Amino acid sequence: MPSGVKTTARLWLLYFLFTIALIGTAFVVTLYFPIYWLSGPVRRLRGVHDEIMCFGIGILLRVQPWLDLNTDIHLPPRSPRQGVLLISNHRSHLDVFILLSRIAGIRILAKSTLFKIPFLGLMMRASDQIRVERGRLDAWVRAMEDVGVKLRRGERVHIFPEMTRCPPGHKGLLPFTLGPFAAAMKEDAVVIPLVFVDTDRTWPKGEAGLRFRNPVSARTLPPLQAKNFSSAEDLRQTVFQQIENSLV
Repeated sequence: MPSGVKTTARLWLLYFLFTIALIGTAFVVTLYFPIYWLSGPVRRLRGVHDEIMCFGIGILLRVQPWLDLNTDIHLPPRSPRQGVLLISNHRSHLDVFILLSRIAGIRILAKSTLFKIPFLGLMMRASDQIRVERGRLDAWVRAMEDVGVKLRRGERVHIFPEMTRCPPGHKGLLPFTLGPFAAAMKEDAVVIPLVFVDTDRTWPKGEAGLRFRNPVSARTLPPLQAKNFSSAEDLRQTVFQQIENSLV
């Protein structure tokens, strides 16, 4: 990348971080946490803090001149009897911001190190994100149990089954881990494949910069009923194939 383009990309990243701090502080201090704390005793406020987070991150993305984003995300109505598991490819840090800005109350499986970052960790715990420690089987089992509990409650859960962002320039998918699909089968969840396209062109892995106005998109594919599949392996292969075909 030419030095001038690299410098501009870094400046856009600094702008993004500045707006995160500015908008995040405004929404979190004045709205999110006050309503979060009140939502315990005041039943009608439950879930409002999730809507506030979604709205706030939506505003954050709308004030990014570097971002050329198109989304087509559709979810079934909430049901207390059946959870929704969203499964997507993972191309960039930008993917998580898009999810949080479009789906209120989404619970995302995230590595435990993020929970240790000041303020971010507090927000992740308050918004009930799902923690997993890499390299530990017992931590993975607990995380999948947590996924199952949330699906049983009718919540919307998201997992990147590749478990990492794609390498720079990678065109297809990395292998999918089986655990999320086994949880979906056990809880009879709705499974919705979701496809991120070219978010890595805007914010590539290992690059401290944001490229200007590269078109990126996120869209859901038709929902699948876990109960219609004979095994978790069959469900995994179907979702993998659908997402891979959408990237061609």
